[in-house]
Amino acid sequence: MNLKEIESFLEEHSDEKARRFSASLIPGANLLGVKLPVLRKLAAEIYKGGWEEFFLSAPEEYTDYVMLKGFLLGHIKDIKILLKYLKLYIPKINNWAVCDSPLSSLKLIKKHQAEVWRFIQPYIKDKREYYARAAACLIMDFFVDEVYIDKALLALRRIKAEGYYRQMAVAWALSVCYVKFPEKTEALLADNDLDDFTHNKAISKIRDSFRVGKEAKERLKSLRRK
Repeated sequence: MNLKEIESFLEEHSDEKARRFSASLIPGANLLGVKLPVLRKLAAEIYKGGWEEFFLSAPEEYTDYVMLKGFLLGHIKDIKILLKYLKLYIPKINNWAVCDSPLSSLKLIKKHQAEVWRFIQPYIKDKREYYARAAACLIMDFFVDEVYIDKALLALRRIKAEGYYRQMAVAWALSVCYVKFPEKTEALLADNDLDDFTHNKAISKIRDSFRVGKEAKERLKSLRRK
């Protein structure tokens, strides 16, 4: 598909109701209102030919185009190429939507954890809000397992960038860690240098989970900071 065809497709599939709803959830986004399943299918079509040109040169006035570029990454089969384009994509992230869904689709990462773990280290230390959120989301989606849980918890503790969306991502990631590794995660919550908001939000998210027992929820409540 060429750019003209893609533009026509997106205009044809724009939905005003979806646009208004998404705009209410994504501050600052400039949206056409194309639904995520449509963007995912379109990305699969674009990937069949000329996707690199689209990624590098297509305009980004609308958030839908940025999201489309993010979904393209999920189709890449070579880890070196994926990391090359992921490095180009992360600076485009300026809201939670173009971060969370595209990054969670990068299933190739599971087969190349060591290489990707090295890749995300600078983002863990980065002070920019969405660079840090990207790191937290990648950790949550691909590194909460037996091999990486200790490193993952330490890394989440080290993410210090300012900003609400970084804080929420770290809290969310910690809640995922708790469901899978409750003892290790609770030990971190009992002794950490997280800011108060992130610490308390992580506990709130864990206590909201149906997969956490009543006794554990009461114990975690006592760890909340005033």
